[in-house]
Amino acid sequence: MVASTTDTRPDLPDFTAIRGHIARLPRVNLIVRPTPLTEAPNLARALNHGKPGGPRIFIKRDDLTSLGLGGNKLRNLEFRLARTMAENADTVIVGLDLQSNSARQTVAACNRLGLKTILVLEGSKPNVIQGNLLMDYLLGAEVHFAATRDEQRQMLDGLADQTRKARGRPHILNDNPMFDVASAAAYLEATLEVLEQLDAEGLSPTYFYMSSSGKGQAGIILAQRLTGLDFRMHGVTATSEFHLPSRTAGIANETARALGLDLVITEDEIVNFTDFVGEGYGVPSEAGVEAVKLFARTEGVILDPIYTGKAAAGLVAHVREGRFGADDVIVFVHTGGTPANFTWADLWVDNTMTTKTSSTR
Repeated sequence: MVASTTDTRPDLPDFTAIRGHIARLPRVNLIVRPTPLTEAPNLARALNHGKPGGPRIFIKRDDLTSLGLGGNKLRNLEFRLARTMAENADTVIVGLDLQSNSARQTVAACNRLGLKTILVLEGSKPNVIQGNLLMDYLLGAEVHFAATRDEQRQMLDGLADQTRKARGRPHILNDNPMFDVASAAAYLEATLEVLEQLDAEGLSPTYFYMSSSGKGQAGIILAQRLTGLDFRMHGVTATSEFHLPSRTAGIANETARALGLDLVITEDEIVNFTDFVGEGYGVPSEAGVEAVKLFARTEGVILDPIYTGKAAAGLVAHVREGRFGADDVIVFVHTGGTPANFTWADLWVDNTMTTKTSSTR
């Protein structure tokens, strides 16, 4: 990172007490932390048309979380799989989408812990195996396909029964009570990392941007409240499935209770942008594709067109609109998803948009 010549940060509070609350949760160790935080000066100049006066932009590289090509889910899995290990399971069964980032990272994490993984993916097996699904096979998962979510649920239960009959000890990860809390706790901790990394450069963040369906964003909101620092969290959603203010606040409050924190987050504290979904979940958008190219061609950082690309599209649009000044420090949280690019080769080779869908949740 490039050091600042002017110290613009407020005094950083002691995070010992916050980390003590996080330590209440059982966890396993999967990643090397902190993940890098790198400045993106070329991107910032490009968005400000080469003129001075724009914001500084930093990228939190949670695409570099050590296992299975990385991604944000590995942070969450440290807490989720601790519950699995506590139950003395030997097989993790999980139902996710066909091109799921979470599935890939779950298999990699289970391999590290010596667990077998059975995936039940919603969708049909494609003629050409690519992207996250290819990595699932490479990592050695047992893969099944379900046409609908109802069928997926039935298969999860059926495979668990089969595992028990074979004297195995299954754990259905979808039913793990840490599913939401793990994500929020993970990104409470990740935010503390960012604050310390910026503080070492004499800086303090003013805005965070992150692809959000409510869970990770809840953790950053908790960090803002607990540290008392004056930054804003901007979540950019890739799906219209949820009402994000209520979902995010609910997860934040559930997490606060799990951590033994006496605080309440309200919906009016949640800032989330829903205008970058495009045609729908799993469908690349023109703005998202442009943002992926911008990050790649200015900084050599690879996003994906489903999640991080759409979040970056929100950041790009807001910088171009002149919402930020030279005193602003923006942190873009890169949550991973690189393998998705290989299922959308036409976007990068032919520069065309298609209408096929590819879920990577």
